[in-house]
Amino acid sequence: MALNTYRTIGNAVIGKVLHVTTDSKDRCNARLLFDYVFFHLLLLIPKYLIGLYTRNTTELLLSTAFLVTLISCLLLVRKGVPVKTISILAAFLTLIIPAACSFLNSQDLSPRYSMVWIVSILFCYIATDIRATLILGGLLCGYLSLVAWIQVNHISVYSTPGFTPEQSLTFNPILTAFYILFLIRVLGAHYKNIFITEHERTLQKQKQHSSLLSQHLTKQFIILKGLSRSGKSKYLDGNKELLEACLVEIEKQCETAISYLDNGTPSDN
Repeated sequence: MALNTYRTIGNAVIGKVLHVTTDSKDRCNARLLFDYVFFHLLLLIPKYLIGLYTRNTTELLLSTAFLVTLISCLLLVRKGVPVKTISILAAFLTLIIPAACSFLNSQDLSPRYSMVWIVSILFCYIATDIRATLILGGLLCGYLSLVAWIQVNHISVYSTPGFTPEQSLTFNPILTAFYILFLIRVLGAHYKNIFITEHERTLQKQKQHSSLLSQHLTKQFIILKGLSRSGKSKYLDGNKELLEACLVEIEKQCETAISYLDNGTPSDN
């Protein structure tokens, strides 16, 4: 049932993109974007449960904002917005919203936030380009520098009641495990799709090559058959010069056929 739900939603969101796009890289990136957003939505379930258990209102509100923005990304892809544009948007949202949540929760830099930042930068690098990734990395470094400056100088800033140290120690391993599974599923599936796509392209090229080779060899054998009949006729007529010319041409056509079999191209002779 879960697999059918995943496939149904995937077909509804990126089915049109996969149908229109012929480039294998773009198709893989479309699947990667869908997996990234879809499994981020699933990761919100344990976050909501933790927020409800700890009664962390800020966490719940920002998780709701996260939910709305991720669903909006899926809807934009479905409407035909370029996959690369949505990939950049998704990468930035999955870094900025957790950063806002981290800041409001007393500048918390625990794995519950740092893991999602690492994931967003990895996704941005794979799905978009180095320029967007460097900008995203610069934003993260800027935020970490801001937090360091605030804490080193003991500056008072507005923050909501966050997680207690005991709660962070309890929930960090759980959320870290979920993000490890997220990485394995999303990135693992992406590279698996690449391998499958390349294998399909290789098989298609082999089929095209075999078909072309078969056409050329059929042509060569038809020529050889005609030359053989012509040579036989000249032999019976006693015309040795034309017979010799037929034999030379037969030899040439045989060399051409052998060259097709060896190299896939005709010989230069």
